Amino acid sequence: MRLFINALGFQTAWWACIAGIGLGLEIPALVYCVVLAVLHLSFAMQPWSEAKLAAIALVTGVLADTFLQMVNVINFYGWALGPVSPFWLWMLWVLFAMTLNASLSFLQKLPLWLSALAGLAFGPLTYYAGAQLGAASFDGSLINVGALALTWMIALPFLVYMAKQLFTHPKGLA
Repeated sequence: MRLFINALGFQTAWWACIAGIGLGLEIPALVYCVVLAVLHLSFAMQPWSEAKLAAIALVTGVLADTFLQMVNVINFYGWALGPVSPFWLWMLWVLFAMTLNASLSFLQKLPLWLSALAGLAFGPLTYYAGAQLGAASFDGSLINVGALALTWMIALPFLVYMAKQLFTHPKGLA
């Protein structure tokens, strides 16, 4: 049940953020995401490890999405600090990290190249879907899809590796 609630929480946050952009409900979406993150940490068996992984994912995501936006692969809508990716994306990276030891924990048991393949395939799909629903503009050219795929082919196995390190050796990344 815990895994289902975790997956459902992330999916509802994704929809809240994407819909929030188009409906002018970005602040309620951000509040919802913060509440989910706090609840997750409140019930986590290793809250400090969860918080560290969330911070790593946040930095990874802000750097990746800001770069993708700066090189015109995708243009995100929503509140942001200048050219940096918007706050709703920050929250999705945090919440995504919180799935890696719960609903997506099975990825830690697989070879990292399978995470890379999953990132290659599913990363661009989520960005494309978000753009189709009005949270970003994205032309869908082969080079832009390739840039998203490459980004997620690196980011997902990196985050899975970090999750494995933090939860197998919680003191190892102090």
